[in-house]
Amino acid sequence: MASTYSALKVELLETGANSGTWGTLTNVNLGNDILGEAITGSATVNFSADADVTITLTDSSTSQSARNLRLNITESGAGVASVRNLILGSGCQIEKFYLVRNNGTGVKTIKNTAGTGVAVAAGKATLVYNDGTNVVDVLNSFSSAILGAENAGSIIPFYFANQAAFPSASTYHGAIAHSHADGAMYFAHSSAWVRMLDTGGPLGTPSSGTATNLTGLPLSTGVTGTLPIANGGTGTTSTTFANLTTNVTGILPVANGGTATATPSLVQGTNVTITGTWPNQTINSSNTGGTVTSVGGTGTVNGISLSGTVTSSGSLTLGGTLSGVNLTSQVTGTLPVANGGTGVTASTGSGSVVLSTSPSLTTPVLGTPSSGTLSSCTVDGTNKVGYLNIPQSGSAKTTSYTLAVGDVGEYILLGASGAIVIPDATFAAGDVVTIFNNTASTATITCSITTAYIAGTFTDKATMTLAAAGVATALFITSTLVVVSGNVT
Repeated sequence: MASTYSALKVELLETGANSGTWGTLTNVNLGNDILGEAITGSATVNFSADADVTITLTDSSTSQSARNLRLNITESGAGVASVRNLILGSGCQIEKFYLVRNNGTGVKTIKNTAGTGVAVAAGKATLVYNDGTNVVDVLNSFSSAILGAENAGSIIPFYFANQAAFPSASTYHGAIAHSHADGAMYFAHSSAWVRMLDTGGPLGTPSSGTATNLTGLPLSTGVTGTLPIANGGTGTTSTTFANLTTNVTGILPVANGGTATATPSLVQGTNVTITGTWPNQTINSSNTGGTVTSVGGTGTVNGISLSGTVTSSGSLTLGGTLSGVNLTSQVTGTLPVANGGTGVTASTGSGSVVLSTSPSLTTPVLGTPSSGTLSSCTVDGTNKVGYLNIPQSGSAKTTSYTLAVGDVGEYILLGASGAIVIPDATFAAGDVVTIFNNTASTATITCSITTAYIAGTFTDKATMTLAAAGVATALFITSTLVVVSGNVT
């Protein structure tokens, strides 16, 4: 019995036959010419003339174009730009996929000897399926295809170079397309491609035309202040504001939500009553025909900044007291007695009060004040006035305390947990501070100053210990050198 062949023309070897050639024949079946073509093979089908081209499958183990997965269509000679059929002829009426690439310039339809087939446009590629009777588009053959559509004719590419490249709006009704030339999206409707609005706010931004009857147009942007709800703002409905919900004659100023400069007034020649809050607005001085009858909040009237209620009529009264100023000389006019002058007590001091020249000051003799506190006073112009006794500096120190200039000439009383820090570059030469430890325990003196000696020694100390009930006196030789004497170690 002779060998038989499968649908793909793979030789099925007869049992007991082909002695000595089984290995060779098997290698051919499994090699590039048989299974290799069916799985990954690529064959070129050339249209050399303006005529259909037919490919077939025969019982042969040789390479055959119709067995390949990929069919690469080319054109040469008179076949250039021909619109023809690639026919799957004898032996090809089997179930098989083909990946078809049309590298020609004319449309090629791949089909069986019967059936309509699938048209592949010039320069395009597609995957088709031969069901044994007809060649069909793969996407239209599988109902579960994700990219499929009930109306498959509406599936088109999104991207086109320009509007001229769009397909027929009638054929692809409901489809959308992008025009790269003008950067816009279009959808097909009523046999025309309609541009979608893709810029501006909710209504888009028209490029031309005249807007009329803009009743109720929101003015919640570009407006200083809070508009009432009726005008598109967030204020209460009771807020009274200019009625801008109907047509407006003229151009509103920027402050009122328009595009004009801030110079035009909201109303010219009539009284303006503003009962709501209208902050930071200006009633322009050119509005000479009306008056401002009520202003709420703060703002500006004729260049004068208002805050609260201001009464512009009557006299201007300055509240407060001029204390500590001697105005009894160098004054034009007569001051009342209450102000240090010679006028009668009933005088109100009306009129101008002007200092004609700067008064001359005479240094007084200090004398001995009966009360008050002396500060920065000296005995002879150099040495400070001191104490006749040694006062305590503040209250008892029960935590770490850093000596200060105010402690000079006084003594520090240490209580429980009290400690002393001697700072650097704080005191002057000759300053003295006394320390008394009023506890039964020793106290620590930390010497942050550059150099610290215990009297009778010449060793710089970082810390010193003050005995219980001990007394120590710190004498500053310079601002960075101190000598401590007393009950210290």
